[in-house]
Amino acid sequence: VPMTQEEVVHVPKVMQQVRAQHFHVEEIVDVPIEQIVEQVVHVPVVQTVERIVHNPVETVVSVPRPVIVEKTIQVPKIQIEEKTIKVPKVTQNVVDTVVEHQIQPIQIVKPT
Repeated sequence: VPMTQEEVVHVPKVMQQVRAQHFHVEEIVDVPIEQIVEQVVHVPVVQTVERIVHNPVETVVSVPRPVIVEKTIQVPKIQIEEKTIKVPKVTQNVVDTVVEHQIQPIQIVKPT
């Protein structure tokens, strides 16, 4: 089955015009001529600059451990000794201190 389709067509209309008369006129026109103009242009100079970039890297470091060193030093021990002295009228207790040499072990951490 053929389809019909509408189409709008413009038809030119013929009209009569009045003819214009030509007049010869002399006109002076300035035509620009290309001129060369010098101009100073600053061109940026590319400079290379070294940059330091931090690159983190894992490293294994041995850390010294504190070492316990036993050292024997001599410390005097204080011992209290009681003596009874007879006095003609009054009995009196006198406390007398005697220092003897005694050895006791002490642990000291040696700095590394």
